[in-house]
Amino acid sequence: MSEARNTAELFRPEEVDWELFHDPHGRPTTPVRMLKTDGPSFLETKFEPNFSIGHHWHPFDTLYIIVEGNMTIGPEGNFLPGDVRWIKAGHVYGPEVSGDDGVRFFLMSMGDEIGLNWSDLYDTPEKLNQRLETLPKRWGRANINDAPKNELLSNVAIQTLTEENPYIQRLEIGPSATINAYKHDVDALYMVSGGEIDVAKEGILETEHFRWLPANTATESITAGTEGAELLIIGMGELANFQWL
Repeated sequence: MSEARNTAELFRPEEVDWELFHDPHGRPTTPVRMLKTDGPSFLETKFEPNFSIGHHWHPFDTLYIIVEGNMTIGPEGNFLPGDVRWIKAGHVYGPEVSGDDGVRFFLMSMGDEIGLNWSDLYDTPEKLNQRLETLPKRWGRANINDAPKNELLSNVAIQTLTEENPYIQRLEIGPSATINAYKHDVDALYMVSGGEIDVAKEGILETEHFRWLPANTATESITAGTEGAELLIIGMGELANFQWL
């Protein structure tokens, strides 16, 4: 059996230029930094203060990670830094309205490129409507402060924010602590939500840097910086459980 090759991809938003999200209908949109454009895809976006986007839907399940400012989304309420929010493909929602200081967040499409479909122009496809009818909830939210912490390793704590799609976990790694070699049996997206990490043979990732880890790709080790690190891990299809090597 051959050893798994490390084919992880690293994404640093500051290396990507801002551009205006294109809407073919000419409606106002927001600046974005397109970080990963093939599926699953993700981007960074920001709304100016009190900016509003009307009712719309996405062609794939979509995840929000709020990092700065705040926004309200229809009847779902107000979202602040530390909140993650998800919406199922085809579900119409809105409006999205940023607060007095604007909002900045990362947006992840669980399928292909993130699509913005205005509900007054495009009906949800019947295939998506049928799926929506089978789901107990069409949207959800979690906050990093609400999930209990468990010990994963010495000086490393893990939280499970949600145990159903999307599958989101959070790691707290103590100052200079190391996670030894492991792999996941599912694709996983890592976001450094605080501090920095040194990934063996890959490099240093700082706050709001990302790492895309394909299934069964070995990670030799991760060492936190002197102030520790916090990571969000989104598993594709199930929780990204650690398999030690």
